[in-house]
Amino acid sequence: MSYRDKLILASKKGIGFPMAGLFIITFAAVAVNLLPERQALIAVFIVTGAVFPIAMFISKLLKVNPFVKLPPLSNLAAILAGVQIFYWPIFILVFQIAPAWVPFSMAILFGSHFIPYGWLYKSKAYYFIGIMMPSLGCLFALLGKEISYQYTFLALIPVYLITIGLLFSETKVSKPTAAQP
Repeated sequence: MSYRDKLILASKKGIGFPMAGLFIITFAAVAVNLLPERQALIAVFIVTGAVFPIAMFISKLLKVNPFVKLPPLSNLAAILAGVQIFYWPIFILVFQIAPAWVPFSMAILFGSHFIPYGWLYKSKAYYFIGIMMPSLGCLFALLGKEISYQYTFLALIPVYLITIGLLFSETKVSKPTAAQP
């Protein structure tokens, strides 16, 4: 078995992270439609920082180790995740100059970061989300600033749901069940 296959098996393709992303994107969809723009986007920025703790909690529930140590590929996975820190100056700039375009920029940048995971994890699910998030971001941007702001995050919820379903089928991770009394 190759290191890559061992990483895939041990990490279950990092399934906890898209699941955490679903929580974040759902919060974002609600926030931009209920709160004033500035407060909504600041709340989205803050909640986005919770993706790692949420992913760790979900991974623990699923009995998955998302940080399995299998160098050099586990190092590559960490680098791919860490690259996102460099997106934040773009988000801050967009927030300062044209805040209504923050959902668009997040869809493009956060979505496209999934594409390398398609290769790393031999996963159609990650290619799907990596292509669909930026595509929907662009589609809603073409419909105008107001539509893009209000509906981009909402449109990403089904993308995350499909991705999670695909990852469950790719990894054969058993879904958590409620304890029987």
